Order: sequence, then structure tokens, then C-alpha cells
Amino acid sequence: MKRTISTILLLVIAIQFSVTAQTPGKKELTEKMLTAIGNVKTLKYRFWKQERMKGKMEIGEQETKLQVKPFKAYLLNYLPNVGAEVIFIPGQNDNKALVNPNAFPFVNLNLDPYGDILRKGQHHTLYELGFEYTGGLLADTYKKFAPKMEEYCTIEGSIHYANRDCWKVILDNKDYKTLEYTVLAGENLIKIAKKLWLSEYMLMELNGLKNYDAVKPGQKIKITNSYAKKVVLYIDKINYLPMCQQLFDEKGVFAEYKYSNLILNPKIADEEFTKTFKGYKF
Repeated sequence: MKRTISTILLLVIAIQFSVTAQTPGKKELTEKMLTAIGNVKTLKYRFWKQERMKGKMEIGEQETKLQVKPFKAYLLNYLPNVGAEVIFIPGQNDNKALVNPNAFPFVNLNLDPYGDILRKGQHHTLYELGFEYTGGLLADTYKKFAPKMEEYCTIEGSIHYANRDCWKVILDNKDYKTLEYTVLAGENLIKIAKKLWLSEYMLMELNGLKNYDAVKPGQKIKITNSYAKKVVLYIDKINYLPMCQQLFDEKGVFAEYKYSNLILNPKIADEEFTKTFKGYKF
């Protein structure tokens, strides 16, 4: 009996040691994630998000087909505009997105990706689809806070999400604060956000502005020293992509993004980014 108990204890210890040994270090995991994002060529996935807009969480859900370079995107919406379809290829169609609203006026529309209609109820534009924008943001965060990686980053073990085993990683900027920034000539909030790797919508909200162009050269505005105060990531153990992303400011969650049914680097025919492709309703 004693021998059996000892054997079981040794087995448990061995399993625990094996799991621990398989967990990569913070630097290794970060670098593998950034490499994995850089290796994405095409994607098909279902996407769910919630984003805080004027104090209220706005929900969105869609199916997405994406080619990273050259950029091509097709979206089929489930929320909030059920059945709406979007095709966007930068440089084509006068750089406008082709939209089937599946609602009045029941005709296809050509809309500016940065315009109010396509951006209504969401933080980002079509240009930020997929993982490339997230990768740039995380690379900037890693570069900026690398000396404090051990203090700011925590790997909280494993979590099962969307039928995938993931590592739960928390990035906590313990020195999160608001700073002052002087607007330069030719800048609006979008350009400032891209330069500093911040959320353009959150900049607009932080400064109480009505639109992204409501600034002028020499004006002093408030910015934060990082995109978010805290970020929670579920990083897939197989493909190393951040399948779930939760972003917090001092008020709590301001955005959450979830990927499911993900197919990595599938073959997507050029015809699938045209309005005449079978099954589309343009």
C-alpha cells in the first residue's frame, strides 16, 4: 500500500514538473507570438468583440476572410448589422469598401474605411483586421517595457478556450499614467495614435473630443503612456496566436476581442474577394 501511494505521489510530481517544464519563459513566449503573427499570410475566422463607446459596451460579431499582403478582406456580419457584407482591397474601388448593408436602401454602397458610417460603434477600421495590428502593438509594448518584463508580465498557467489549449498571459503596466502631448502640424488623433501605438478612439474619449480631426497644431492633449493599463491574452499553445485579448484602463475593460473557428494560412482564391463570388449577396 505504501509503495502504491509513493508511486502515485512520484507520478503526480513528475506530471507537474513536465507541465512546468513545457511552459516557455516570458521572453520566449512573447517572441514566439510575434514570430507567429509575422508568419500569418491568410486567415479565416469568426470574430467576436465588445468595445466601450461612450460608457456602453458595443457588441460585434462577424465571419472574416483575410489576406495580409497584399491586403484583402471579406466580412459577413452577424452583429450588429445581420447579413451585411463588406469587401475591401486598398487601392481599388477608389480606396472605398464595397458594402452590401442588407438593409435600406438595399443597394451596394462605397464607403470610406475611416468614415463615420463604417466606424460607427467600433474603435477600429478595416485596416486593423486580423493579428498584424495587434502584433505591432505588442511589439511596441515589449520594446517599451522589456526591462520590466519580469515585473509587468505574468503567465498564469493554462486555460481552455475555443477548443484550444492556451497560456493565459497578463501584461500589467504598474506605472500606467496620463501625459501631456503637443499636437504637431498635419496631425489628427488617428496619426497621433498610430505614431505612439495608442487607441485613437480612447484618445478622443480621454480628451472629450467629438471627432478624430478636432485638434490643431500646438494644442496640448492628454495621452497615456501605453495602449492599455492591463492586457490579458490567451495565447494558443500550438500556433502561438493571441486568440483572446482583453484590454483594461483605470475604469475596467474597454475592449475584448475573441477569435474562433480559426483556419491559419488557408488557400483563398482571388474570386473570394469579389462581389460575384458564389454565396455572396452583393
